[in-house]
Amino acid sequence: MTFRKLPPLGMLRSFEAAARHISFARAGDELGVTAAAISQQVRSLEEHLGRSLFLRRPQGLSLTEAGLSYLTVIRDAFDRLGAGTDEIFHGRSAADVSVRVTAGFAHLWLGPRLPRFLAQHPDIRLRLLTALWTPLEIDREADFEIRCGIGAWPQLTAYPLTRDRLFPVCAPGLLADLPRPLPPEIVAAQRLVHVASFAEGWADWFRGAGYSVGAENGVVVFDTASLAVDLTLAGGGFMLGRSCFVDDLVQQGQLVAPCAAKIKSTEAFYLVERAGERLAHPARTFRDWILSEVQNP
Repeated sequence: MTFRKLPPLGMLRSFEAAARHISFARAGDELGVTAAAISQQVRSLEEHLGRSLFLRRPQGLSLTEAGLSYLTVIRDAFDRLGAGTDEIFHGRSAADVSVRVTAGFAHLWLGPRLPRFLAQHPDIRLRLLTALWTPLEIDREADFEIRCGIGAWPQLTAYPLTRDRLFPVCAPGLLADLPRPLPPEIVAAQRLVHVASFAEGWADWFRGAGYSVGAENGVVVFDTASLAVDLTLAGGGFMLGRSCFVDDLVQQGQLVAPCAAKIKSTEAFYLVERAGERLAHPARTFRDWILSEVQNP
């Protein structure tokens, strides 16, 4: 067997992080060392290889052609190493993709779209791990999480999946004897349904729509959107609908939007991954697919 004199792993990690961030400082932050240490590691790697990997200019770093080509090789090697480690030592198959997602989003948004992914990629085994509340850090068992918020979480990369508007919806039968569009005082007199995990509620909708009235009969509160939608479909009240959850139901005629006023939500749903983590090919395939679903709903 021919002996391969490979560069030390520390040099390769420093180069990959610096190339991904195009910054020695940000690479140092990720790896817990100084920018000077990253710069020295990269310089040592260039000496080891006999080629420059970066162009160092006053305006910043850029990869040379050799550096760009080598980055592709290193990333592929790290991805394979990570997938193999998971498979052998952590009981994870290289064909597995694990996604932690809130129960409401899994039921109302992701679930109807999953048959397309499964048909396109029958060799990938998908694991959905549902939760009601989202912890700050990603579960160790998950490649991704789908969470609601403003899109800024420490040490995480977030890809937006929705841009939501909020508006009242109800079952068609509740409008039999009511005028259309509904005036705010009639909406306020109905049984109102709210999902506790979202930042905005009925008071925000009334205020954002320019109405001075508020709920008169109280609000039924659920901890997951699935239950709130089920009650609303059954005619149990008026729900403050989130466009990503109720648009399809309105188009199908199962729910109606009796008011014209809609407000923009401060929150959205995001696909979240650990910043800088090297994902196995099936995980990258899932990420590409779900982001394409956003572009082509």
